Amino acid sequence: MVAIVAGAQTSVTALGDGSWQVQKTGGADGHFGAWAASAEPIAGDFVLRAEDLTPGNNLLFGVAADPGASAGYMDLTHSCQFYGAEFYVYELGVYRPPIRVHSGVAWIARLAGVVSYRTGPDFASAPIAREVPADAAPLFFDCSIARAGGTIAVRFEPPGAWMGAPRPPRPRIDLTL
Repeated sequence: MVAIVAGAQTSVTALGDGSWQVQKTGGADGHFGAWAASAEPIAGDFVLRAEDLTPGNNLLFGVAADPGASAGYMDLTHSCQFYGAEFYVYELGVYRPPIRVHSGVAWIARLAGVVSYRTGPDFASAPIAREVPADAAPLFFDCSIARAGGTIAVRFEPPGAWMGAPRPPRPRIDLTL
């Protein structure tokens, strides 16, 4: 189990099933000054699940090489943003279009050298929003919360829980003449 620890202006509560609740407890509403991170880096493959627990939330979560670099989101190597009902993908603080509607649950996975971003209640059936090549460097969980009282539940899925998960079907183009 990956332990999550509170940073500035947050509280972290273990939920008992390997999940952690992270809530912004101080600072100005709309300011990305509240953060939490994992106590240890994650090496190798992982599947990170995050559930938005606050309607109208504004936060970014993901993984970073150095979670202590800042309280903001510019240092998040791979991240997703819950902003109201919208879901955004960021890499090192750079937005990667398009905007998507989220279901309240999003996933970031590093499997076999590829990072994928998904949104949907179930990892196996959640459509892939974006995929990029990834290195195997250890990464820490990291998040930055702007909304006062904004709360998420995060969990690294146990090994094997996602092994062999089928990919959602992708559209095929037939070039037969």
